Amino acid sequence: MTEPEEIDRHQRQTLILGAASLVGVILVVIGTMLVAPMLNRFGFLHFPLGFYLAAQGLLIAIVVAAFLFVKHQDRLDLRREEGEETP
Repeated sequence: MTEPEEIDRHQRQTLILGAASLVGVILVVIGTMLVAPMLNRFGFLHFPLGFYLAAQGLLIAIVVAAFLFVKHQDRLDLRREEGEETP
C-alpha cells in the first residue's frame, strides 16, 4: 500500500473512532436525561438518584469514554507505525 493510501486509511479510521465516541457520549447523556425523572423517586446520599446520576455519573462516563478513545487511538497509531492492518 502506498503512503498516501495508508495516511487516508488512518485518517478515516481516526474519524470513525472519534465520531463513534462522540455519538456514544451523546446517547449516554440523552438517555440519562430521559431516565433521570423516573429515578428521582429514589434517593442516594440524600440526593434524588436522577439528579446524582446526571451530576456525577455523566462526568464519570465522559472521562471513561475519553480514556477508551485514547486507548483505541493508540492502537490505531501503533498499527500505522508498524505497518500492520490486523485488529
